Amino acid sequence: MNFGKLTLNDEIEKKLSSAVDSGTLSHAVLLTGGTEKERKELSILLAQAVFCSNEPKPCLKCDVCKKVKAGNHPDIFIVSGEAGKQRSIKIDTIRDIRQRAFIMPNEAPFQIFIILEASGMGEEAQNALLKILEEPPVTARFILASRSRDDFRQTILSRVTAYAISEDSGTAAGEKENAKAVKAAEDIFTALVSKNECRIMMSTGALEKDKKTFKAALEKLILMMRNSAVYMYNSQSSGTDSEKRFASVFSAGEIIEMQNVLKNLIADADKNANDNLLVTRLTIELSECIRR
Repeated sequence: MNFGKLTLNDEIEKKLSSAVDSGTLSHAVLLTGGTEKERKELSILLAQAVFCSNEPKPCLKCDVCKKVKAGNHPDIFIVSGEAGKQRSIKIDTIRDIRQRAFIMPNEAPFQIFIILEASGMGEEAQNALLKILEEPPVTARFILASRSRDDFRQTILSRVTAYAISEDSGTAAGEKENAKAVKAAEDIFTALVSKNECRIMMSTGALEKDKKTFKAALEKLILMMRNSAVYMYNSQSSGTDSEKRFASVFSAGEIIEMQNVLKNLIADADKNANDNLLVTRLTIELSECIRR
């Protein structure tokens, strides 16, 4: 990926370049840390990279890149809150984004919705955004930018891929916890593809006595299954190798059934159900899904 004049740390440049160059950039990205100017510049660069057809992406010279930079591209929508001010992004603004997301793009393969200083979303606005992040149309992409991960509810964080421009107050602890949930989700996902009940039981063991990680892992699983379902109907959509394999093993109906199992368990976890019982139910109910 071409970062132009923007200078970032090696780690984030490597991660973003890999995602952009391989076509696997998540449908929802969160940029944290850095300055307000850096977050805005990187958001625009990512939008250019998604639309640019030249190499390296973005070339910054083609008509598409120039349109995006000038703010004239019809398939990019930018809203911004006020730095550090909660509720400066109204719920009606997010509802408008949800409606627009289901309109077909004008020129590009996708519509991109950029929310700058996304900390301006209050709880109601975040809940409204969550609905479209959970089940977005295949033609919608989202880029959120904010000073810190701590500005967002865990349900939002579980549905985005976060990149830290620089370490923020919530990154160190948050990344460690998230990494455990992501690893557990990937292990369970792989076990499901193998249709091996013993592997499913072993992979769920990491979630015992840790309800927060349990919920985060299940939310990640739901997102991975959603990506597999999207790939099933649109082979041009981005997806990891494991998500593509999942789509080849299970039908759309089976994926929906497994997602419903996970959603019900998350709901019960919110009601303070017994931790060990939740993990046991997860193992049993997913095993039942692969037997049918």
